[in-house]
Amino acid sequence: MGRTRSIIAKPEAVVGLDVGKFSHWAYGIGAAGEVTADFLVENREGALDSFFASVEPGTLVVVDQVRDIGALAISRARLAGLDVAYLPGLAEHNAAKLFAGDAKTDARDAEVIAKTALGIPDALRPVPGGSELVSAARRLASQRDFVIADSTHDKNRLRAILLESCPEFESLVDLSDERQVNLLAKVGGPWQIADADPRAVGALTRGARRGAIDALVASVATLPDRTRSRLHRATEIVASLV
Repeated sequence: MGRTRSIIAKPEAVVGLDVGKFSHWAYGIGAAGEVTADFLVENREGALDSFFASVEPGTLVVVDQVRDIGALAISRARLAGLDVAYLPGLAEHNAAKLFAGDAKTDARDAEVIAKTALGIPDALRPVPGGSELVSAARRLASQRDFVIADSTHDKNRLRAILLESCPEFESLVDLSDERQVNLLAKVGGPWQIADADPRAVGALTRGARRGAIDALVASVATLPDRTRSRLHRATEIVASLV
């Protein structure tokens, strides 16, 4: 039985996208063989639309991931009237061995994707059209997962800083309470909370359990000066996190 051939014709111009969470590295090759792109493109609708509008008509966009973080780039390329293809990971890995250098960077990966699409179009696979609603749901789910992961990372880092600098405060603060997080964001951390005007604290935490907020303030206000001095650096970091 003969090998199934790719249904994708050899493109005249191509853009290889090494897909990333927040941005993609784009490497473009024009019909005359010139390099038309070699830079980062943010993984946002506006940035992708602007980039795809600048490429030659008929350019084939080739990605190395078809779902999750690659879904937005695929949908925006199609809306721009461009065809999209997929270079499987194993094919990309094998093709990379044919190019000079062995450092794995986003820029090199995008170049490998683009040049492989031009030189070995049989390695490409079509990207199923699918339902736009399903694609949109997947993009939303993917972005939600990223937001949750980033939020968890920031909360864990904040707790570690508070535990080191002010364990009394850390043991009482509830980072799932938006009013307490708002207090940290607006006032700046344990030191400022202890010295803040009680009326300001009350206004920022309106609706919260007063006992919990009073305990937070008291946990810092009763610390000796030597201990309180350690909170200066922690306060700066807390402010940057929240």
